[in-house]
Amino acid sequence: MSRILLSAYACEPGKGSEPEVGWLWATELAASGHEVWVITRETNRPAIEMELASRQRPKLHFTYYDLPPWARRWKRGARGVHLYYALWQWEAYRVARQLTREINFDCVHHVTFVGVRGPSFMGRLGLPFILGPVSGGECVPKALRAGMTRPAKWRESVRDVANRAIHADPIMRSSFRRAERILLATPESLQLIPAKFREKCVVQLGIGLSREYLGWTDRKRNPRETPLRLLYVGRLLEWKGLDLGIQAVRLLRGRGVRVRFTIIGEGPARESLQQLATELGVAEDIAWVAWQPHEQLHELYYQHDVLLFPSLRDSGGMVVLEALAHGLPAVCTDRGGPGAIVNDRCGRVVPTSGGTKDGVIVEMADALHKLSCDRTLLKKLGAAARKRAWEFDFHKVVTRLHPMVTVGREAEVVETVLS
Repeated sequence: MSRILLSAYACEPGKGSEPEVGWLWATELAASGHEVWVITRETNRPAIEMELASRQRPKLHFTYYDLPPWARRWKRGARGVHLYYALWQWEAYRVARQLTREINFDCVHHVTFVGVRGPSFMGRLGLPFILGPVSGGECVPKALRAGMTRPAKWRESVRDVANRAIHADPIMRSSFRRAERILLATPESLQLIPAKFREKCVVQLGIGLSREYLGWTDRKRNPRETPLRLLYVGRLLEWKGLDLGIQAVRLLRGRGVRVRFTIIGEGPARESLQQLATELGVAEDIAWVAWQPHEQLHELYYQHDVLLFPSLRDSGGMVVLEALAHGLPAVCTDRGGPGAIVNDRCGRVVPTSGGTKDGVIVEMADALHKLSCDRTLLKKLGAAARKRAWEFDFHKVVTRLHPMVTVGREAEVVETVLS
């Protein structure tokens, strides 16, 4: 088996989202028999060492590094996070360079963060370099930006420009050039890679769940007759599409459907979303709940009928997978990762291409209305959701991707897009 060096800025058990992705890459590679060394942030140490104390993983080794305390203050703002991350990646490369003098690694793999605009310098180590799966090519369709605040529209436009500029970014081009394989989470992200590097690319959604998680979420569900209980979990940002979900709830109420929509999360859009709910006359149908510890979400998944996840450019969608694992069907848009995870057997995908905002809202309301009227279908979708979640067993993700780089010989490349 191989000695693998992982660059995982985000890596923390039980945290969900990208920290969970980093942790799963580390643990699943080690469980597959590889000897794995992980470079991650010092702030991840307590949770990691607590987990390792309860369950020995002899093939898994961690090296921790953080920038000095004065630099950590930059992370308070969005721009500061990007600067901090870029500097951390450079210093992590220097830590890795020292490790390579002590250990004969077979390859190095950068797994988190997964943004295609985020640099990794691990290709400079002179080892076979795997980059990704990275993402970030997803964008909010112009027609669906209607109703966004001016700052939000400006940020989306800046993001569009930044994506187009990747072709001219010398640091990112260097990462692409040095990579032996570039893994992309979505087809949209593939379009950002310069044409000369696309022969190295493989498209594969890079998220999944551990077999342990999938095993203990197996509990029977019994959908209630009324009301229709909807759940959203995530940040409250304008591009998350919650305004679409709230307006779909208003349409449902107009059709006589009783709805209870629980929104769990925090973010800058919360106040405007609450105001929208009041203006539409559905404030009493919506419960606003602050962030919950990851372990407390499990019971909440069981207490609802449908996960409503109307995000307009999520590349992953770990919360969608978690919901499916609990037998909770999902209604989402066809944008990015959620649109690739959910199918008609385990939920409903609302098309957005070429549509108007009002049209998307009506389609979303129609999908929810049908589920509210057919509880037998809802139960059937819930059973299929569990099966769909098992298709994203992270062990399968690892075995799909890592055999593509075989030390000492050219490996076969298989492009896989989960459908």
